[in-house]
Amino acid sequence: MPWRTWPPGAVTGRETPAYASREQRDTDIETAAGKSAAELVTALGQANGRLLGAFQRLQGGVQVETLPTLFSGEISAYSLPARRTTELVVHHNDLDTTWDWHEAGPDAIVDAIDICVHRLQVHPDAPGLHVVAREGEEWTVGDGSVRIEGYYETLLPFLARAEVDEGLQYEGGLPALPAW
Repeated sequence: MPWRTWPPGAVTGRETPAYASREQRDTDIETAAGKSAAELVTALGQANGRLLGAFQRLQGGVQVETLPTLFSGEISAYSLPARRTTELVVHHNDLDTTWDWHEAGPDAIVDAIDICVHRLQVHPDAPGLHVVAREGEEWTVGDGSVRIEGYYETLLPFLARAEVDEGLQYEGGLPALPAW
C-alpha cells in the first residue's frame, strides 16, 4: 500500500525506506487505485495505526535527526507529522471529489507548500522558482528565475500537481515541474 511510514528509521536509527524504488512506489499506487473506498479506508486506518505507534515510540527522542527519502533527499525526522498531513491533503485532491485545496487548513497548506518546495530544492531537474504567497511567505528554488505569486490555495496546486488555478500569477510561461 502507498501508506508506508518513515518513523521506524527515526525510532531505530536504521534506514527503513518507505519504498525500495520509484517502480515499487508506482506499482503500490496503481494497486491501491483499484481498491474500493472501503478497502482504502481500512488501509488508511491501518497505516495511521502504524504511524501513531511509531510516533509514540519517539517519546524518548529520535535516534537520528535526518532520514533519507526516495524523492526529497534528507529530511528532518521532526517534519514527519507535516509530511503525513501533506500526503493526505495532496492525495485527497487526487480522489477527484468535490473537495478542493482551499478546504485544507491554512497550517496544513503552508506545511504542504514547504514540503513541495523542499522536494523541488533537492531535485536536480527542478526549475528556478521564486514562490511568493500573498499571505507573506516567500520560498526560493534554485536561482529563483520564475516568479509565481498567489494565495496559499493557488500556490499548492501548482507546486504539488502543476495545476494552474485562477489567481496564480506569473510572467511568461510556467516551467514544467518534475514528477513526484
